[in-house]
Amino acid sequence: MRALAAERAVLQQKLSTMPAAPEVQLTQRLGWHSDYSSSPDKAEWVELNLGQAQQIDAVVLIAPPPNGAAVGKGYGFPLRFYVELLDEGEDNERTIIADYTDADFPNPGLLPVVIPAGGSMAQKVRITATRLCTTGERSFCALGEVMLLQGKQNLGAHLEAIGPNAVRASSSQGTRPDWGRINLVDGHTVLGPPLGTRHSPTLGFRSVPTSEGRPYTNPWVEIDLGTVRPIDEIRLFPSHPPQFSHSHGYGFPVHYQIELREEDNDEPRILPSPQSGSYNALPGDNVVTLVGAHRARFVRLQVLDPHVSNGAVVLAMAEMQVWSEGKNIALGCDVNSPDSTERDGWSRAALVDGFASGADIVDWPGWLAALSQRRELEYQLGLIEKQRERVTQHWQRIVVGLLISVVAAVVVVLLLWLRRQRQNRREELERLRERIAQDLHDEIGSSLGSIALIAQDLLAAEGQSGQSRVDLTEIKDIAAETVDAMRDITRLMQSERYGTDDLPTLLRETADRMLRGIQHTLDLDDHAQTRRLSVDRQRDLMLMFKEVLHNITRHAAATEVHISLTQTHNDLVLTIRDNGHGFDTTAKHTGMGLTNLHRRAAKHQGRTDITSSPQGTLLTLTLPLHA
Repeated sequence: MRALAAERAVLQQKLSTMPAAPEVQLTQRLGWHSDYSSSPDKAEWVELNLGQAQQIDAVVLIAPPPNGAAVGKGYGFPLRFYVELLDEGEDNERTIIADYTDADFPNPGLLPVVIPAGGSMAQKVRITATRLCTTGERSFCALGEVMLLQGKQNLGAHLEAIGPNAVRASSSQGTRPDWGRINLVDGHTVLGPPLGTRHSPTLGFRSVPTSEGRPYTNPWVEIDLGTVRPIDEIRLFPSHPPQFSHSHGYGFPVHYQIELREEDNDEPRILPSPQSGSYNALPGDNVVTLVGAHRARFVRLQVLDPHVSNGAVVLAMAEMQVWSEGKNIALGCDVNSPDSTERDGWSRAALVDGFASGADIVDWPGWLAALSQRRELEYQLGLIEKQRERVTQHWQRIVVGLLISVVAAVVVVLLLWLRRQRQNRREELERLRERIAQDLHDEIGSSLGSIALIAQDLLAAEGQSGQSRVDLTEIKDIAAETVDAMRDITRLMQSERYGTDDLPTLLRETADRMLRGIQHTLDLDDHAQTRRLSVDRQRDLMLMFKEVLHNITRHAAATEVHISLTQTHNDLVLTIRDNGHGFDTTAKHTGMGLTNLHRRAAKHQGRTDITSSPQGTLLTLTLPLHA
């Protein structure tokens, strides 16, 4: 980004030395437009014929102005093209001076594309588009102006005098005056006149406005060159004063002619005004060039059909140049006219002071080259901005990715920490259970065992009454049963047995102990995944199992008991069947046994089903393996 910023600063510094992009000139004469094609790869060409071989320093291509059908900047400019110089005849040598057929040419917008020709001699210049501009489903090529620079002259301006056949094209469409081949060399461009950076102290020449309703004579203005000089071109710069900012080409005559005389009383030679300077296609602020090889001292612009502004007839012109041998010889010469507005920036002398209405007039080659360089610099700056956006987006993606990674890492670390905390808590609870189990076994178990032994010793001794012996027997039995129950609970709590299939063994040992004297069978499924039951569920299962066996031994008067343990899907099913005398399952019982059975099963999302009759009772206990 630092490198891009440094490169951008260098380009912006160079750009600050370039002339500013000129005000967009809206003219009705847009340029040349090819036929529409369904394929963008159809070749279209346009050719300018100078009539004889001429030295060419540069070829300038300018897109049409954004007006009328020319929508957008750079309308119709070819995507791929090449420019070649041709000698006289179709089979003579061709020299390609620019080849942009390998990649699409950047849209030049409203700035010129200057192609150096190196002073090569050529009679014809051909521009061939190999890939057309495409809008929707239509492809075409369009150019606003083609200038052929030789020194400070635009040879393209001479082609209109040669005739319409001086410009040929592979195809041409559109209505005049908007589109036409000759529009390529009419001087009407989106750029306007070549102006420098020095502010103009004057506005130009203006005749004294005459009311349209009053008699008037057609105004004229004349330059006295001092001596008879050869004349190559006459350039007219329309005026554009600030008070008439909305009126491009203020005071420019509707029809006019240029009259040349060697002496004051000679019969004038008349230069026909070009189509580019006619009322049918107002020049706006664009330069109108009249050509012809003549000799003269006096150059007069004679109005034939005057310009009318706000009801007044007026002739106005910002600058009038007379070119001879590559130099403007009218600069500072005497100017004559029947009348003149000599105030507010208007004067006869302002017609030949080197200034247009807004700024100083500069030469075509340097001005166009600078604008072309501005276009290239702006394109390079655009590429830098796009690259900066790509780099920014790339690092934004990286930063977002890093943030996501950091957040994910923090979440993982937090989860691992929570897991570790849970593990530590679980291990702490394990140790606590171990201590409780050990304490129950060592302390309370030994105390209960001592109670049972004392009761046994007292029963063995003589001298107790009958009630005392009954109480001692009950104490001994309760102590023994409590020791057995505590042994079962501590066995489930001991951590070294977790994860083993000890539940079936514990069921079998409990049944053998509690059903002494009663015939019983156990059918335990070896594939039942009892280890998936949590310790809490195993404990409640054992308590419910012992509660049922206790009820059988106390109340059922059964002689046979069948116990089975199976697994169905994700449930563990314990079934206990006896052949006792049964009980009424709908009657209200005062004991807590059945209530505890249902409560413990519901605690683990399980259920208890009891079916009883005088022939026996069937109890089915269903517990899910996991919640």
